[in-house]
Amino acid sequence: MKRPTRFALLCHLVVILALGMAVANTRQMLLCLPGFPGTSSQAQPYVDKMLRYLEPKLGWSAGTITGLYLPDGAAASKKLLEVKPGIALVGPSIYAAHQKALRMQVIAKVEVDGRGAETYAIVTKKDGPSSLAALVGKTIEGTVVHDEKYIYNVLLDQQISPGKIGLKSEIRPLKSLRNVARGRVDGAIVDASVQRHMASLPFADELQVIYTSKPVPPPAVVVMGEGRKHAEKLKKALVGLCQRPDGQDLCRALMLTSILAASDADYKALKKAYNR
Repeated sequence: MKRPTRFALLCHLVVILALGMAVANTRQMLLCLPGFPGTSSQAQPYVDKMLRYLEPKLGWSAGTITGLYLPDGAAASKKLLEVKPGIALVGPSIYAAHQKALRMQVIAKVEVDGRGAETYAIVTKKDGPSSLAALVGKTIEGTVVHDEKYIYNVLLDQQISPGKIGLKSEIRPLKSLRNVARGRVDGAIVDASVQRHMASLPFADELQVIYTSKPVPPPAVVVMGEGRKHAEKLKKALVGLCQRPDGQDLCRALMLTSILAASDADYKALKKAYNR
């Protein structure tokens, strides 16, 4: 075989493989939700149910889409950049960090277990730090501390300079609160739903809330890359799902309260706060 012919065949093969990867990535969905409960394996049956629901709506055969739930922020960020899926459900910290690089387009927003816009509280021991200033040089623990920029610019609203507080990741918020009560860490940063359950903890009297963040938007359904071609079909399939007879059981299984129409404009303030 002549060299030019071999080269042409090699180029053709590379193009085929590249196209195949693009299609594969389009038909992958990642659920990147730092701080949300459960593990990837526990959530997989419910993720699969959602994917089987979406496939016929998008005109795809059963088993076409694969998906994965990632409740750890660092792992979610790494996987998102590796896979570059066509579709993703991302928490606000993940969206803020990666929306520009991955050219995320918001098509919907999701309320999970009644949670829409979310606030975060910093909890310390009652005889511990009583203000953000008192936390300087100390360490806080939580589920969203994988991104220092998100913590300082968004949740702490630049009230403390970057690097002034130590950040320690812990995917189980109740463990963080227990560690605070036992003096193992100086503070914990938890979302509003965890804060609401604090009163029921046996060590609740030992804890205090010293700071509450401004609200951040709920998780966003985004499309990227080749996934943009399916944006309208996907949006039509998802928006209002929890109110439709064929979607109510699925939403209950996934703890979804509602899926609402949204756009990039709904996350403009988050992007501005993160990138200042």
